[in-house]
Amino acid sequence: MPALGIVFSDIHEWNMGDLTSNRTVAAIPFAGRYWLIDFVLSNMINSGIYKVGVITKSNYQPLMEHIGSGKDWDLSRKNGGIAILPPYGEDSRTGLYRGRLDALIRIVNYIGNSPQEFVVMSDCDMICNINYKNVIDFHIKTGADITAVYNEHYVDRDTASHSILYNVSKTTNRVEGVTVEPQHIEGVYKISMNTWVMRKDYMLNMIIEAIANGKTHFDTDILRAEVNNINIVGYEHKSYCAHINSVQNYFKYNMEMLDKDKRDELFHNTGRNFYTKVRDSEPTRYRENADVRNSLIADGCVIDGTIENSVIFRGAKISKNTVLKNCIVMQDAIIGEDCRLEWIITDKSVIITDGKKLTADKEYLMYISKSKRI
Repeated sequence: MPALGIVFSDIHEWNMGDLTSNRTVAAIPFAGRYWLIDFVLSNMINSGIYKVGVITKSNYQPLMEHIGSGKDWDLSRKNGGIAILPPYGEDSRTGLYRGRLDALIRIVNYIGNSPQEFVVMSDCDMICNINYKNVIDFHIKTGADITAVYNEHYVDRDTASHSILYNVSKTTNRVEGVTVEPQHIEGVYKISMNTWVMRKDYMLNMIIEAIANGKTHFDTDILRAEVNNINIVGYEHKSYCAHINSVQNYFKYNMEMLDKDKRDELFHNTGRNFYTKVRDSEPTRYRENADVRNSLIADGCVIDGTIENSVIFRGAKISKNTVLKNCIVMQDAIIGEDCRLEWIITDKSVIITDGKKLTADKEYLMYISKSKRI
């Protein structure tokens, strides 16, 4: 059953702090070698979705360079393939889009000209391994207008305040209530994975109605406002799911990749691999002073110091007599000799000169922005 993929690259950039000061949410690095968009694109191609539109907003040049022709995800195709959709659209509107629905209004012609019968719409802030074929089958079986994918797990107040929560009937799977970005709650809830399935014709009618009535936000103007009027059905994803909606959660879920069980649950699914842009790097070199414990080290690195409980991205250099504990070091960063870093996130191409001691705390991480020299 053919489906069109629609990916929002940066709906949640406002609450991601310095991580999105120079990039979209989709371009945030994760687990040593991937970008967040790699997971949703891989899920789509693994599910047989071969036409994907990526809606952009700002700071999207690195994302365009990363995606290129789409060949690394098998999306370089004469029919279908991947398209980067700019933020202004074709309806002579001015200014950037204000929400998912407003963004869809601006690409209505792209959607309408696509021959696919179904649409899978997803953000980039959820890391999971999901087969969208199963969601579409469920959508057809239930006769839903909209199928909303969710994951049930514990959330703290910060995570809940940036999430959509569903009240789902245990007997019919019907979504009976929608809470958008609730404040001051924590506990186990059915959390939206910001992924929805609907028929293309239904989406086009929804967009036309939105234009007529000035609606701009899918979560509040459609899901919450119309929950009693349309048939929204919940599909539970029961496997691993990481919601990257803050710097704190970004650090937390990178650290979870050091847990073999969680790593295997995400990555080791037969026939459902994750793909990213190929970088022809040499293997990581571990020099005589290297001491690495419980860490994830990507290719192309040079390690000559001590690393514990850390994630090191491609091309990073850790010099001798340097100790890293509970750190994330992004691509091509250089950490000099005799340094000590704890609870630090360094962005791409950061340089830490010799002898620096930088210590933060699990609750108050230190972030060093791209290309800074300290």
